[in-house]
Amino acid sequence: MVSDWPGHLFERGCRLILCRAYIDLIARGDQMIECIRNSLLLLLFASIASAQTIPPVKATSLAGSEVELPAPSNGQILILILGFSHKSANVVENWGKHISADFSSDSRLNYYEMPNLEGVPGFVKPMILKGMHKNVRAAEQPHFVPIYNHKPEWKTLVHFAASDDAYLIVATADGHPTWQAHGYYSETIYTELKKAVSTLLEKSPGAVPKP
Repeated sequence: MVSDWPGHLFERGCRLILCRAYIDLIARGDQMIECIRNSLLLLLFASIASAQTIPPVKATSLAGSEVELPAPSNGQILILILGFSHKSANVVENWGKHISADFSSDSRLNYYEMPNLEGVPGFVKPMILKGMHKNVRAAEQPHFVPIYNHKPEWKTLVHFAASDDAYLIVATADGHPTWQAHGYYSETIYTELKKAVSTLLEKSPGAVPKP
């Protein structure tokens, strides 16, 4: 088909069409590059998360038992509840009550409430521990483990944001976190925690689901 446009207008129109087509091609290319970039970032973050492990724990529970984590030889999944301030104690305790009620009888996992007391003056620690012994039920004292070191590493691991929150970790026996959250107790977060635990139990060698 021969155009009826004057030559110069026809040429300009063709140039505009080609320019728009070129711009559209570049835009689509940018979208593809952005999509690929985001996918690679997700893979990178997943790799980093899977490579992380909890800081080493060598501490004594309120019951006097020695606790060392991670402990891959026992094969137990870990639920950790961490606190970083005095005000977080009640929040940690509330989470601990719910987790104890649902998981205390399951030998395939273990849970610990772990207030981090690093930085607390030495002369204050005995008073804090005395108060903890008084307030924590005897049945829960083996699961209550004050820790005194690695605070920066723990804060980095849990993406520390608010000093008065409880920080929750579900981890494999060798200390690799698979799920994390923080905040006050909520049914929504607790449901997610139980799903994370269930997923790990299903993947664990020889794991037998609860009836």
